[in-house]
Amino acid sequence: MINPLDLYAKIESLIGFDVQYEKLYEVYLQLLHSLHVKTILDVGCGNGKFLKHLQNAEFRACGIDRSVVMVERACTLGVDASTKELDAFEEASFECVVAIADVLNYIPVAELESFFEAVARVLPKNGYFICDVNTLYGFEGVAEGVMCQDKENQFLCVEATFEHKELLTKIVLFEKEGELYRKVEGSITQYFHSLAFFKKLKAFKLCSTKPIALFGDEPDKTILIFQKR
Repeated sequence: MINPLDLYAKIESLIGFDVQYEKLYEVYLQLLHSLHVKTILDVGCGNGKFLKHLQNAEFRACGIDRSVVMVERACTLGVDASTKELDAFEEASFECVVAIADVLNYIPVAELESFFEAVARVLPKNGYFICDVNTLYGFEGVAEGVMCQDKENQFLCVEATFEHKELLTKIVLFEKEGELYRKVEGSITQYFHSLAFFKKLKAFKLCSTKPIALFGDEPDKTILIFQKR
């Protein structure tokens, strides 16, 4: 079994969500400009495309991700990305932290509180944390189901099932090597988080929410804007 993060890196180009993510990035950029922040940490920066937007907009930004493959991909764009953990940064070293495109949905409920505490540590009082989470519609109406992609020397099949507030996504990828195909498979679990949880956080105050529809007619994501207490 391949590491789920590296497996996602392998299939990213086959999924084809670039248009939707660019729309999401634009909303984040507007929010960041409105908050008048300059130093930003992108948690779960992935391929680095949002970091590049930040760089072009003259923000001082760096990113972290647990996928070595993704970090290498991000660095080819000329951005500051690494596999550091949050605890590697000094206290209050950023004015704002962002976690874009489902990052929080990959964190189990039992680990969310400690994640928020780690984010709070690198922010000053009244510093901002902006993230997005999938709505129930985002899981049930958009993510659940089967998707197949056939592109040149790769064939991808993704099957996602949503039960008990968890989305289990099974991934099978075939890559052609000579006359044969190599099979790579794995699974990724995402978790639904209710807004009620975020309203009870000790380290942060939930200032505002912004629903956004990227993949359907209804909002499939909610952007959350927090301020450190």
